[in-house]
Amino acid sequence: MISLLQPAAAQVRSISGRVFDRTNGEALPGATVLVKGTSAGVSTNSDGTFALDVPAGGTTLVITSVGYLPIEQALGKQQRLDIGLAPDTKTLNEVVVVGYGEQSKTLITTAVSTIDNKQFQGQPATGVDQILQGRASGVQVTSSSGTPGGGVSVRIRGNNSITAGSQPLYVVDGTPVLSGSYSDIGVGGQGLNALSDINPNDIASIEILKDASAAAIYGSRGSNGVVLITTKRGQAGRTKLNFDMYVGTQEVIKKREALPGPELVALIGEAYNNTGQAPPAGLPTDVNTNWQDEIFRKAPISNYTLTMSGGDAKTKILATASYFDQKGIVIGSGYKRGSGRLNIDYNVSDKVKTGFNVGLSRSLSNRIYNDNNIYGVVSGSVLLGSYVPVRNADGTWGKDETGLTPVANPVQQATEAIFDSRSTRLVGNAFVEYEPIRDLLIRSNFGTDYINLKEDQFEPSTLPQASASRGAGTSNSRSEVLWLNETTARYNRTFANDHNLSLLLGAGVQSNYQEGQQTSTTNFPGNDIRTVGAGAVNVGAASDITEWALVSGFARFNYDYKGKYIFQASTRRDGSSRFGRNQQYGWFPAASVAWRVGQENFLSGFTALSELKLRAGYGRTGNLNIGNFASRGLWSPSYYGNYAGLAPSQFGNDDLTWEKSGEYNVGVDYGFFDNRIIGSVNGFSRKSIDLLLNRQVPSSSGYSTRAENSGEVTSKGLEFDLTTENFRGSNGAFSWTTNLNLSFIRNEITQLATNNQLQGFGSILKVGQPLGAFYGYRVDRIYQNVEEIKADDQAARDKAGKPNDGSIFYQLSSAIPGKGTSPGDIRFKDLNGDGRITSADQEVIGSAQPKFFGGMTNTLSWKGIDLSFFLQFTYGNDMYNSTKDFGESMSTVYGQFATVRDRWKSEAQPGNGKIPRAAAGDPNSNRRDSDRYLEDGSYARLKTATLGYNLPSQLVNKAHLQSARIYVAGQNLLTFTNYSGLDPEVSTFNTTNTALGTDFLTFPQARTYQLGVNLGF
Repeated sequence: MISLLQPAAAQVRSISGRVFDRTNGEALPGATVLVKGTSAGVSTNSDGTFALDVPAGGTTLVITSVGYLPIEQALGKQQRLDIGLAPDTKTLNEVVVVGYGEQSKTLITTAVSTIDNKQFQGQPATGVDQILQGRASGVQVTSSSGTPGGGVSVRIRGNNSITAGSQPLYVVDGTPVLSGSYSDIGVGGQGLNALSDINPNDIASIEILKDASAAAIYGSRGSNGVVLITTKRGQAGRTKLNFDMYVGTQEVIKKREALPGPELVALIGEAYNNTGQAPPAGLPTDVNTNWQDEIFRKAPISNYTLTMSGGDAKTKILATASYFDQKGIVIGSGYKRGSGRLNIDYNVSDKVKTGFNVGLSRSLSNRIYNDNNIYGVVSGSVLLGSYVPVRNADGTWGKDETGLTPVANPVQQATEAIFDSRSTRLVGNAFVEYEPIRDLLIRSNFGTDYINLKEDQFEPSTLPQASASRGAGTSNSRSEVLWLNETTARYNRTFANDHNLSLLLGAGVQSNYQEGQQTSTTNFPGNDIRTVGAGAVNVGAASDITEWALVSGFARFNYDYKGKYIFQASTRRDGSSRFGRNQQYGWFPAASVAWRVGQENFLSGFTALSELKLRAGYGRTGNLNIGNFASRGLWSPSYYGNYAGLAPSQFGNDDLTWEKSGEYNVGVDYGFFDNRIIGSVNGFSRKSIDLLLNRQVPSSSGYSTRAENSGEVTSKGLEFDLTTENFRGSNGAFSWTTNLNLSFIRNEITQLATNNQLQGFGSILKVGQPLGAFYGYRVDRIYQNVEEIKADDQAARDKAGKPNDGSIFYQLSSAIPGKGTSPGDIRFKDLNGDGRITSADQEVIGSAQPKFFGGMTNTLSWKGIDLSFFLQFTYGNDMYNSTKDFGESMSTVYGQFATVRDRWKSEAQPGNGKIPRAAAGDPNSNRRDSDRYLEDGSYARLKTATLGYNLPSQLVNKAHLQSARIYVAGQNLLTFTNYSGLDPEVSTFNTTNTALGTDFLTFPQARTYQLGVNLGF
């Protein structure tokens, strides 16, 4: 018997070894090692090791691991094998996060874009919204200013609303998070950005649900798209410690040359003389202050992050601690953030898994007055004349002694005013998963987001705005807490080997509670005690409490046959406290299909084709980003003498409901030459209806307006994504990958409650026009002499049938020399042909919507050296340069740009033919809204560039490290544009949908240089 068993035993052999990442040598726990053609296999241990009995006839091992290319290893006579796997860079095979789950990208039927953390690692992005810029088709991100920690505008497939919010829904590890600005103290056009509290170093990946068939699972919150953020997780295996840091410096990209003090004084005299007025006395002719040089500075920036991760088969932990410090390039501004994160996953048993994710941050914003503000620092650097000194000879602050301008000394404002905003933020969730039977997974998620903002502002009596009140202080506190519970049941099953079915059922409830208090006082005993309690006069106190809730049920059905024919449908029913009692609930269905044509037999001979998938879908989503009580009839406190009472303040509407969007999407995903060329094309058409607008009502009602669902906007677009492996190297050979995305998006207002509504500076809402349309007069030319003016005036009288009526003029009265229209003034175009310039001669003169926008990233590597550079661009959009309205006005004592040297002075000195004469008081209204201030806002920007070097393993090992990398990087290194302003990307009205693309004295972005180190222990 023993002799019979011996031959059989001899046919079984034992193999051991280790599986690791071939790029960095790190162990790969959980990798599968399988004997090809058999069921014999094991998973690697936490250190990547394995031991396996190979049955008789076994000649080859198949090794696989998620995120890595599989490999087949022939078995020789060796007893031990060390096997390195290469990361799988074929994007079409990735597993991506979708709403309430994950899905293989090969089976995706909707428009989803993915951004991996490798694309932004080491870059000085303050918040997650900055990471999105230029990296995904259909996603337009505008850094509205360079304010540290300031607001960023994100639009997915354009603007979908007129008055409600257009920012996407952000979901972090399954918890929808708060966004926007919580500041209640106005400092100009730029607010705070709640997303800056989320540390980009904690992010593993970002998925963007762009079309309605993908976002409909989020129902009434999905109209503006959904951004799913997945934070880093711990991995089983040896405990790893990583330290990342960078330090750098920032500088202003561009300055505008200002007219020197003596020239400005002469120009002011000329402007007054041209209108028959005596120039202001006392303007110094020996002072020349370059205010832009005074307020802009080279500013440091730094970031330090320590990450620990590890675990075993049951418990996985990741912990991070990070500190970010950014001084602003404008004096007085800055942003600091300290943050920490703890993510834990714990397998209670084979059936039960639990875990929690929590991120905590504390930030400080040192703010300054900004944008449209006479006390603004950037504003003052443009508006305050260069004839004003920073300080007088006696050491006091310089100011305009004429009293003709209220503009404050910008250096004084930045130095003496104190405005600190402190934010405390906690975002977290806890979950439990239970698998009662095979293929059925029940998950309950409990999430919360808490934010508290404390603002303290103090203006000493030395500042002009607080001198009369002997100092002014304001203290503001605002907090909001979000909590939710969502429970889902997911069932996945394969029938008859070819039919794959996935079902999701879920229900959830969400509640938001917000409260705020603000107190303002004046008359301080001095400028050293700055708390509001020291002010003797209480000039304002207010408090508020508001809350809203959402209850939901949702479902999704996925089916595919052999991974070739794919169908997905979802629906959600939401109920919101924000809407009228007759319209509190709504359905949001979606359906999509896909056909992987490349898997069909009739294409099997086309070996160059790796993937070809056709997609189509339709979905409906909603927008509930309106006020909490917009549907209610409201009463507000009212006072008569010393008696308090109540008075009606808002007209109710029980039928008020959410804004709705219905969207069709068609797409193609493709891959060629073993996926060395992959990409996708998406086309969409969307109609947003029931947009919330205020309609005028008869004054006899006691109200002026009533909120109604009465607006419509349509959007259409094409999106292109392309990734090419130009060179595919291994083992240190040269490799080069290019990613390109391009978007063409158009929108149009198709219905309004009231047409032709003027917005911002030169913007208008008008049926048939896009959101962001500019409206004004058209400039024709500069009048050169009196005869031209008289000829126009006579033609106007002739057209009116009153050739001898001296009260009729083409533009404005020219009867008095220097008054009204005179030589050197702008001649505007008579668009309606009535012979006179009136308000009827205005038209849509441009649009802030670009013809196309996108981004391109190139990544190159060779023997441990890597180079990556990212180009972001937008083309065909107009910018309304309101800064030029003041900097080239020549009608006041404001500071002027050096470009006014090319102004009209006489018929013999006509200048460049674009800039009119200097004229105090602007009697011809040369400064009216017109295409004089409209400029091409197109630009291409080298947004980031990084050159890194991974130290050789022999050097790393000698230092007792696992890995070491050093790099140099830059941001906003080069900008190619014809725009004359400081920055073509900024927007004064960053939170509005209706006044896009306006630049008015806005804080510009910075150019940044960095040096960074990454160490693995």
